[in-house]
Amino acid sequence: MHLDRPRLSASRAAFLASLAISALTACGGDPKPPPVPDPPVVTLTVPEPNTAAPTLKIRLSVSGCDAVAQSEIYDRDVFLKTVPYTSGSMEFELASNEIKYTSGLSAKLALHAKVTCSDGRSNVSQPQAATFLPVTKVVKDPDPNGQVVTDFFVAEGYGTGVNFIGCGNPTTGVGTLFRVDATGKFQQSVAMGVPCNASTVYTDLNPTTNKRWVWTPGARAVAVHQNFTISGASKPTIFLTSLSMMDNGDALIADDDNIVYRLPHDSGIGAPKWTFASPWPLVAPPLQKGSDILVAFMKQPEVTTATVLQIVVARLAANGTGDLVPVSERAILNYNGDFGSPPLASFSPDGTILYLAFPLGNNQSSIQACRVDVTGCEGSGLKWNSPALPVPLQFVLPYAAGTRVAAIGLQRVWFLNADTGAIVNKDGKSVDASGTLQVVQVQLGRATSPEFYLLNGSGPGSLPQEIVAVDSGEKGELFRYEVSSSLSCSVDNDNRLWMRTGNSLVQTLPLADYRKVRP
Repeated sequence: MHLDRPRLSASRAAFLASLAISALTACGGDPKPPPVPDPPVVTLTVPEPNTAAPTLKIRLSVSGCDAVAQSEIYDRDVFLKTVPYTSGSMEFELASNEIKYTSGLSAKLALHAKVTCSDGRSNVSQPQAATFLPVTKVVKDPDPNGQVVTDFFVAEGYGTGVNFIGCGNPTTGVGTLFRVDATGKFQQSVAMGVPCNASTVYTDLNPTTNKRWVWTPGARAVAVHQNFTISGASKPTIFLTSLSMMDNGDALIADDDNIVYRLPHDSGIGAPKWTFASPWPLVAPPLQKGSDILVAFMKQPEVTTATVLQIVVARLAANGTGDLVPVSERAILNYNGDFGSPPLASFSPDGTILYLAFPLGNNQSSIQACRVDVTGCEGSGLKWNSPALPVPLQFVLPYAAGTRVAAIGLQRVWFLNADTGAIVNKDGKSVDASGTLQVVQVQLGRATSPEFYLLNGSGPGSLPQEIVAVDSGEKGELFRYEVSSSLSCSVDNDNRLWMRTGNSLVQTLPLADYRKVRP
């Protein structure tokens, strides 16, 4: 019997056709869109994140691009420059004029890179913090562990002929004076027998004798010629508290027994030319004024109450011999005090004024400018009283050829007009050390210049870690730079600032260049 095959209904045929189409699509019909490629990986690093150098070096690496179309460097949202990145890890430099100093000096930067691939994909790196102080040049020791100059040093000379002189303690333990040139190359040394520490002082070179005095408080002093020969020294039994140089190169020294000596610069370890034994505590380093030596000390009047003391200025004959007695004495101030708390005091460079700092209530201080040729610091004898300063003072220092007086507290410094006593700081605000740092040293510009540098450290006797530069009190802070190791500074005969930062030596830009970006 013949049976016909059943016919498919129209609806079932349509269903089977749709299955066939689905199968065809699954086996090679229209494809799904490809996945979107990941953005490139961009890494920016700063090899020396805290640096004083002519340029700031950065390192850039990119992965995930067949080719890089553009790479840009930013400080936060501020575009700095485009760099020609091609492949691998590449180093680039940011020049000092390519940085926007919106955060002051030294520049506190947050750098990142934005990279765009040739196919349009882009990404940015994580921000990297950097501190950058632009300088003229950096001098490094050929030995990676070597230090170009001693911890503290003085610069002398002009232009490319600058040398650096500093006191150090080599393995022998004998304090030694070293000289290196502007490339850091060793030139000379001489053993001095003076211990070298953070308090060691170097006077300027005397133009007549070509000698300077090097001395350490609590120890002794030596006279060193420019050719590094020693021609004079104090006796080891004299423990110095102050030293100032006379016009002829001799030293006026005072010791912890309140004895003043005139120490010749050319007598070896010889006897002083004269001595003056003060029966009362000295309050200021002695000073030459023409044929006189001015000595200031506290004294109790013969007829007085127990709380009243006098500040007396005695005049000694500069060219006397033996044991001197004063040519004259003048009581320039009566005040309430005690011998255990002498006032801070400094003579003006010309010897006409004695600046005296006294404590006030609530941890405040005030400075009086008293004429030394008038009895009593009142009426014509009082040049001025300063405004009250809101801290105890540590030092009173005339500078800028006697036109300014620096009132130095533990962390804050004010600058006073030497004619009026008025505060000249910008906006009347003190220049301060950062955080918990303290002012441990100051560096002045050349004799007639208004520059003033604060060197701040963790406390007395410590190595400074921060420098704050002031080109003039009226303009205020110029730049501030801090390191984790230590630093120090000096100015050469062109008034250019040199800094030791860690083991390196740097010459800063002229201060006027910094002021251009910090009006």
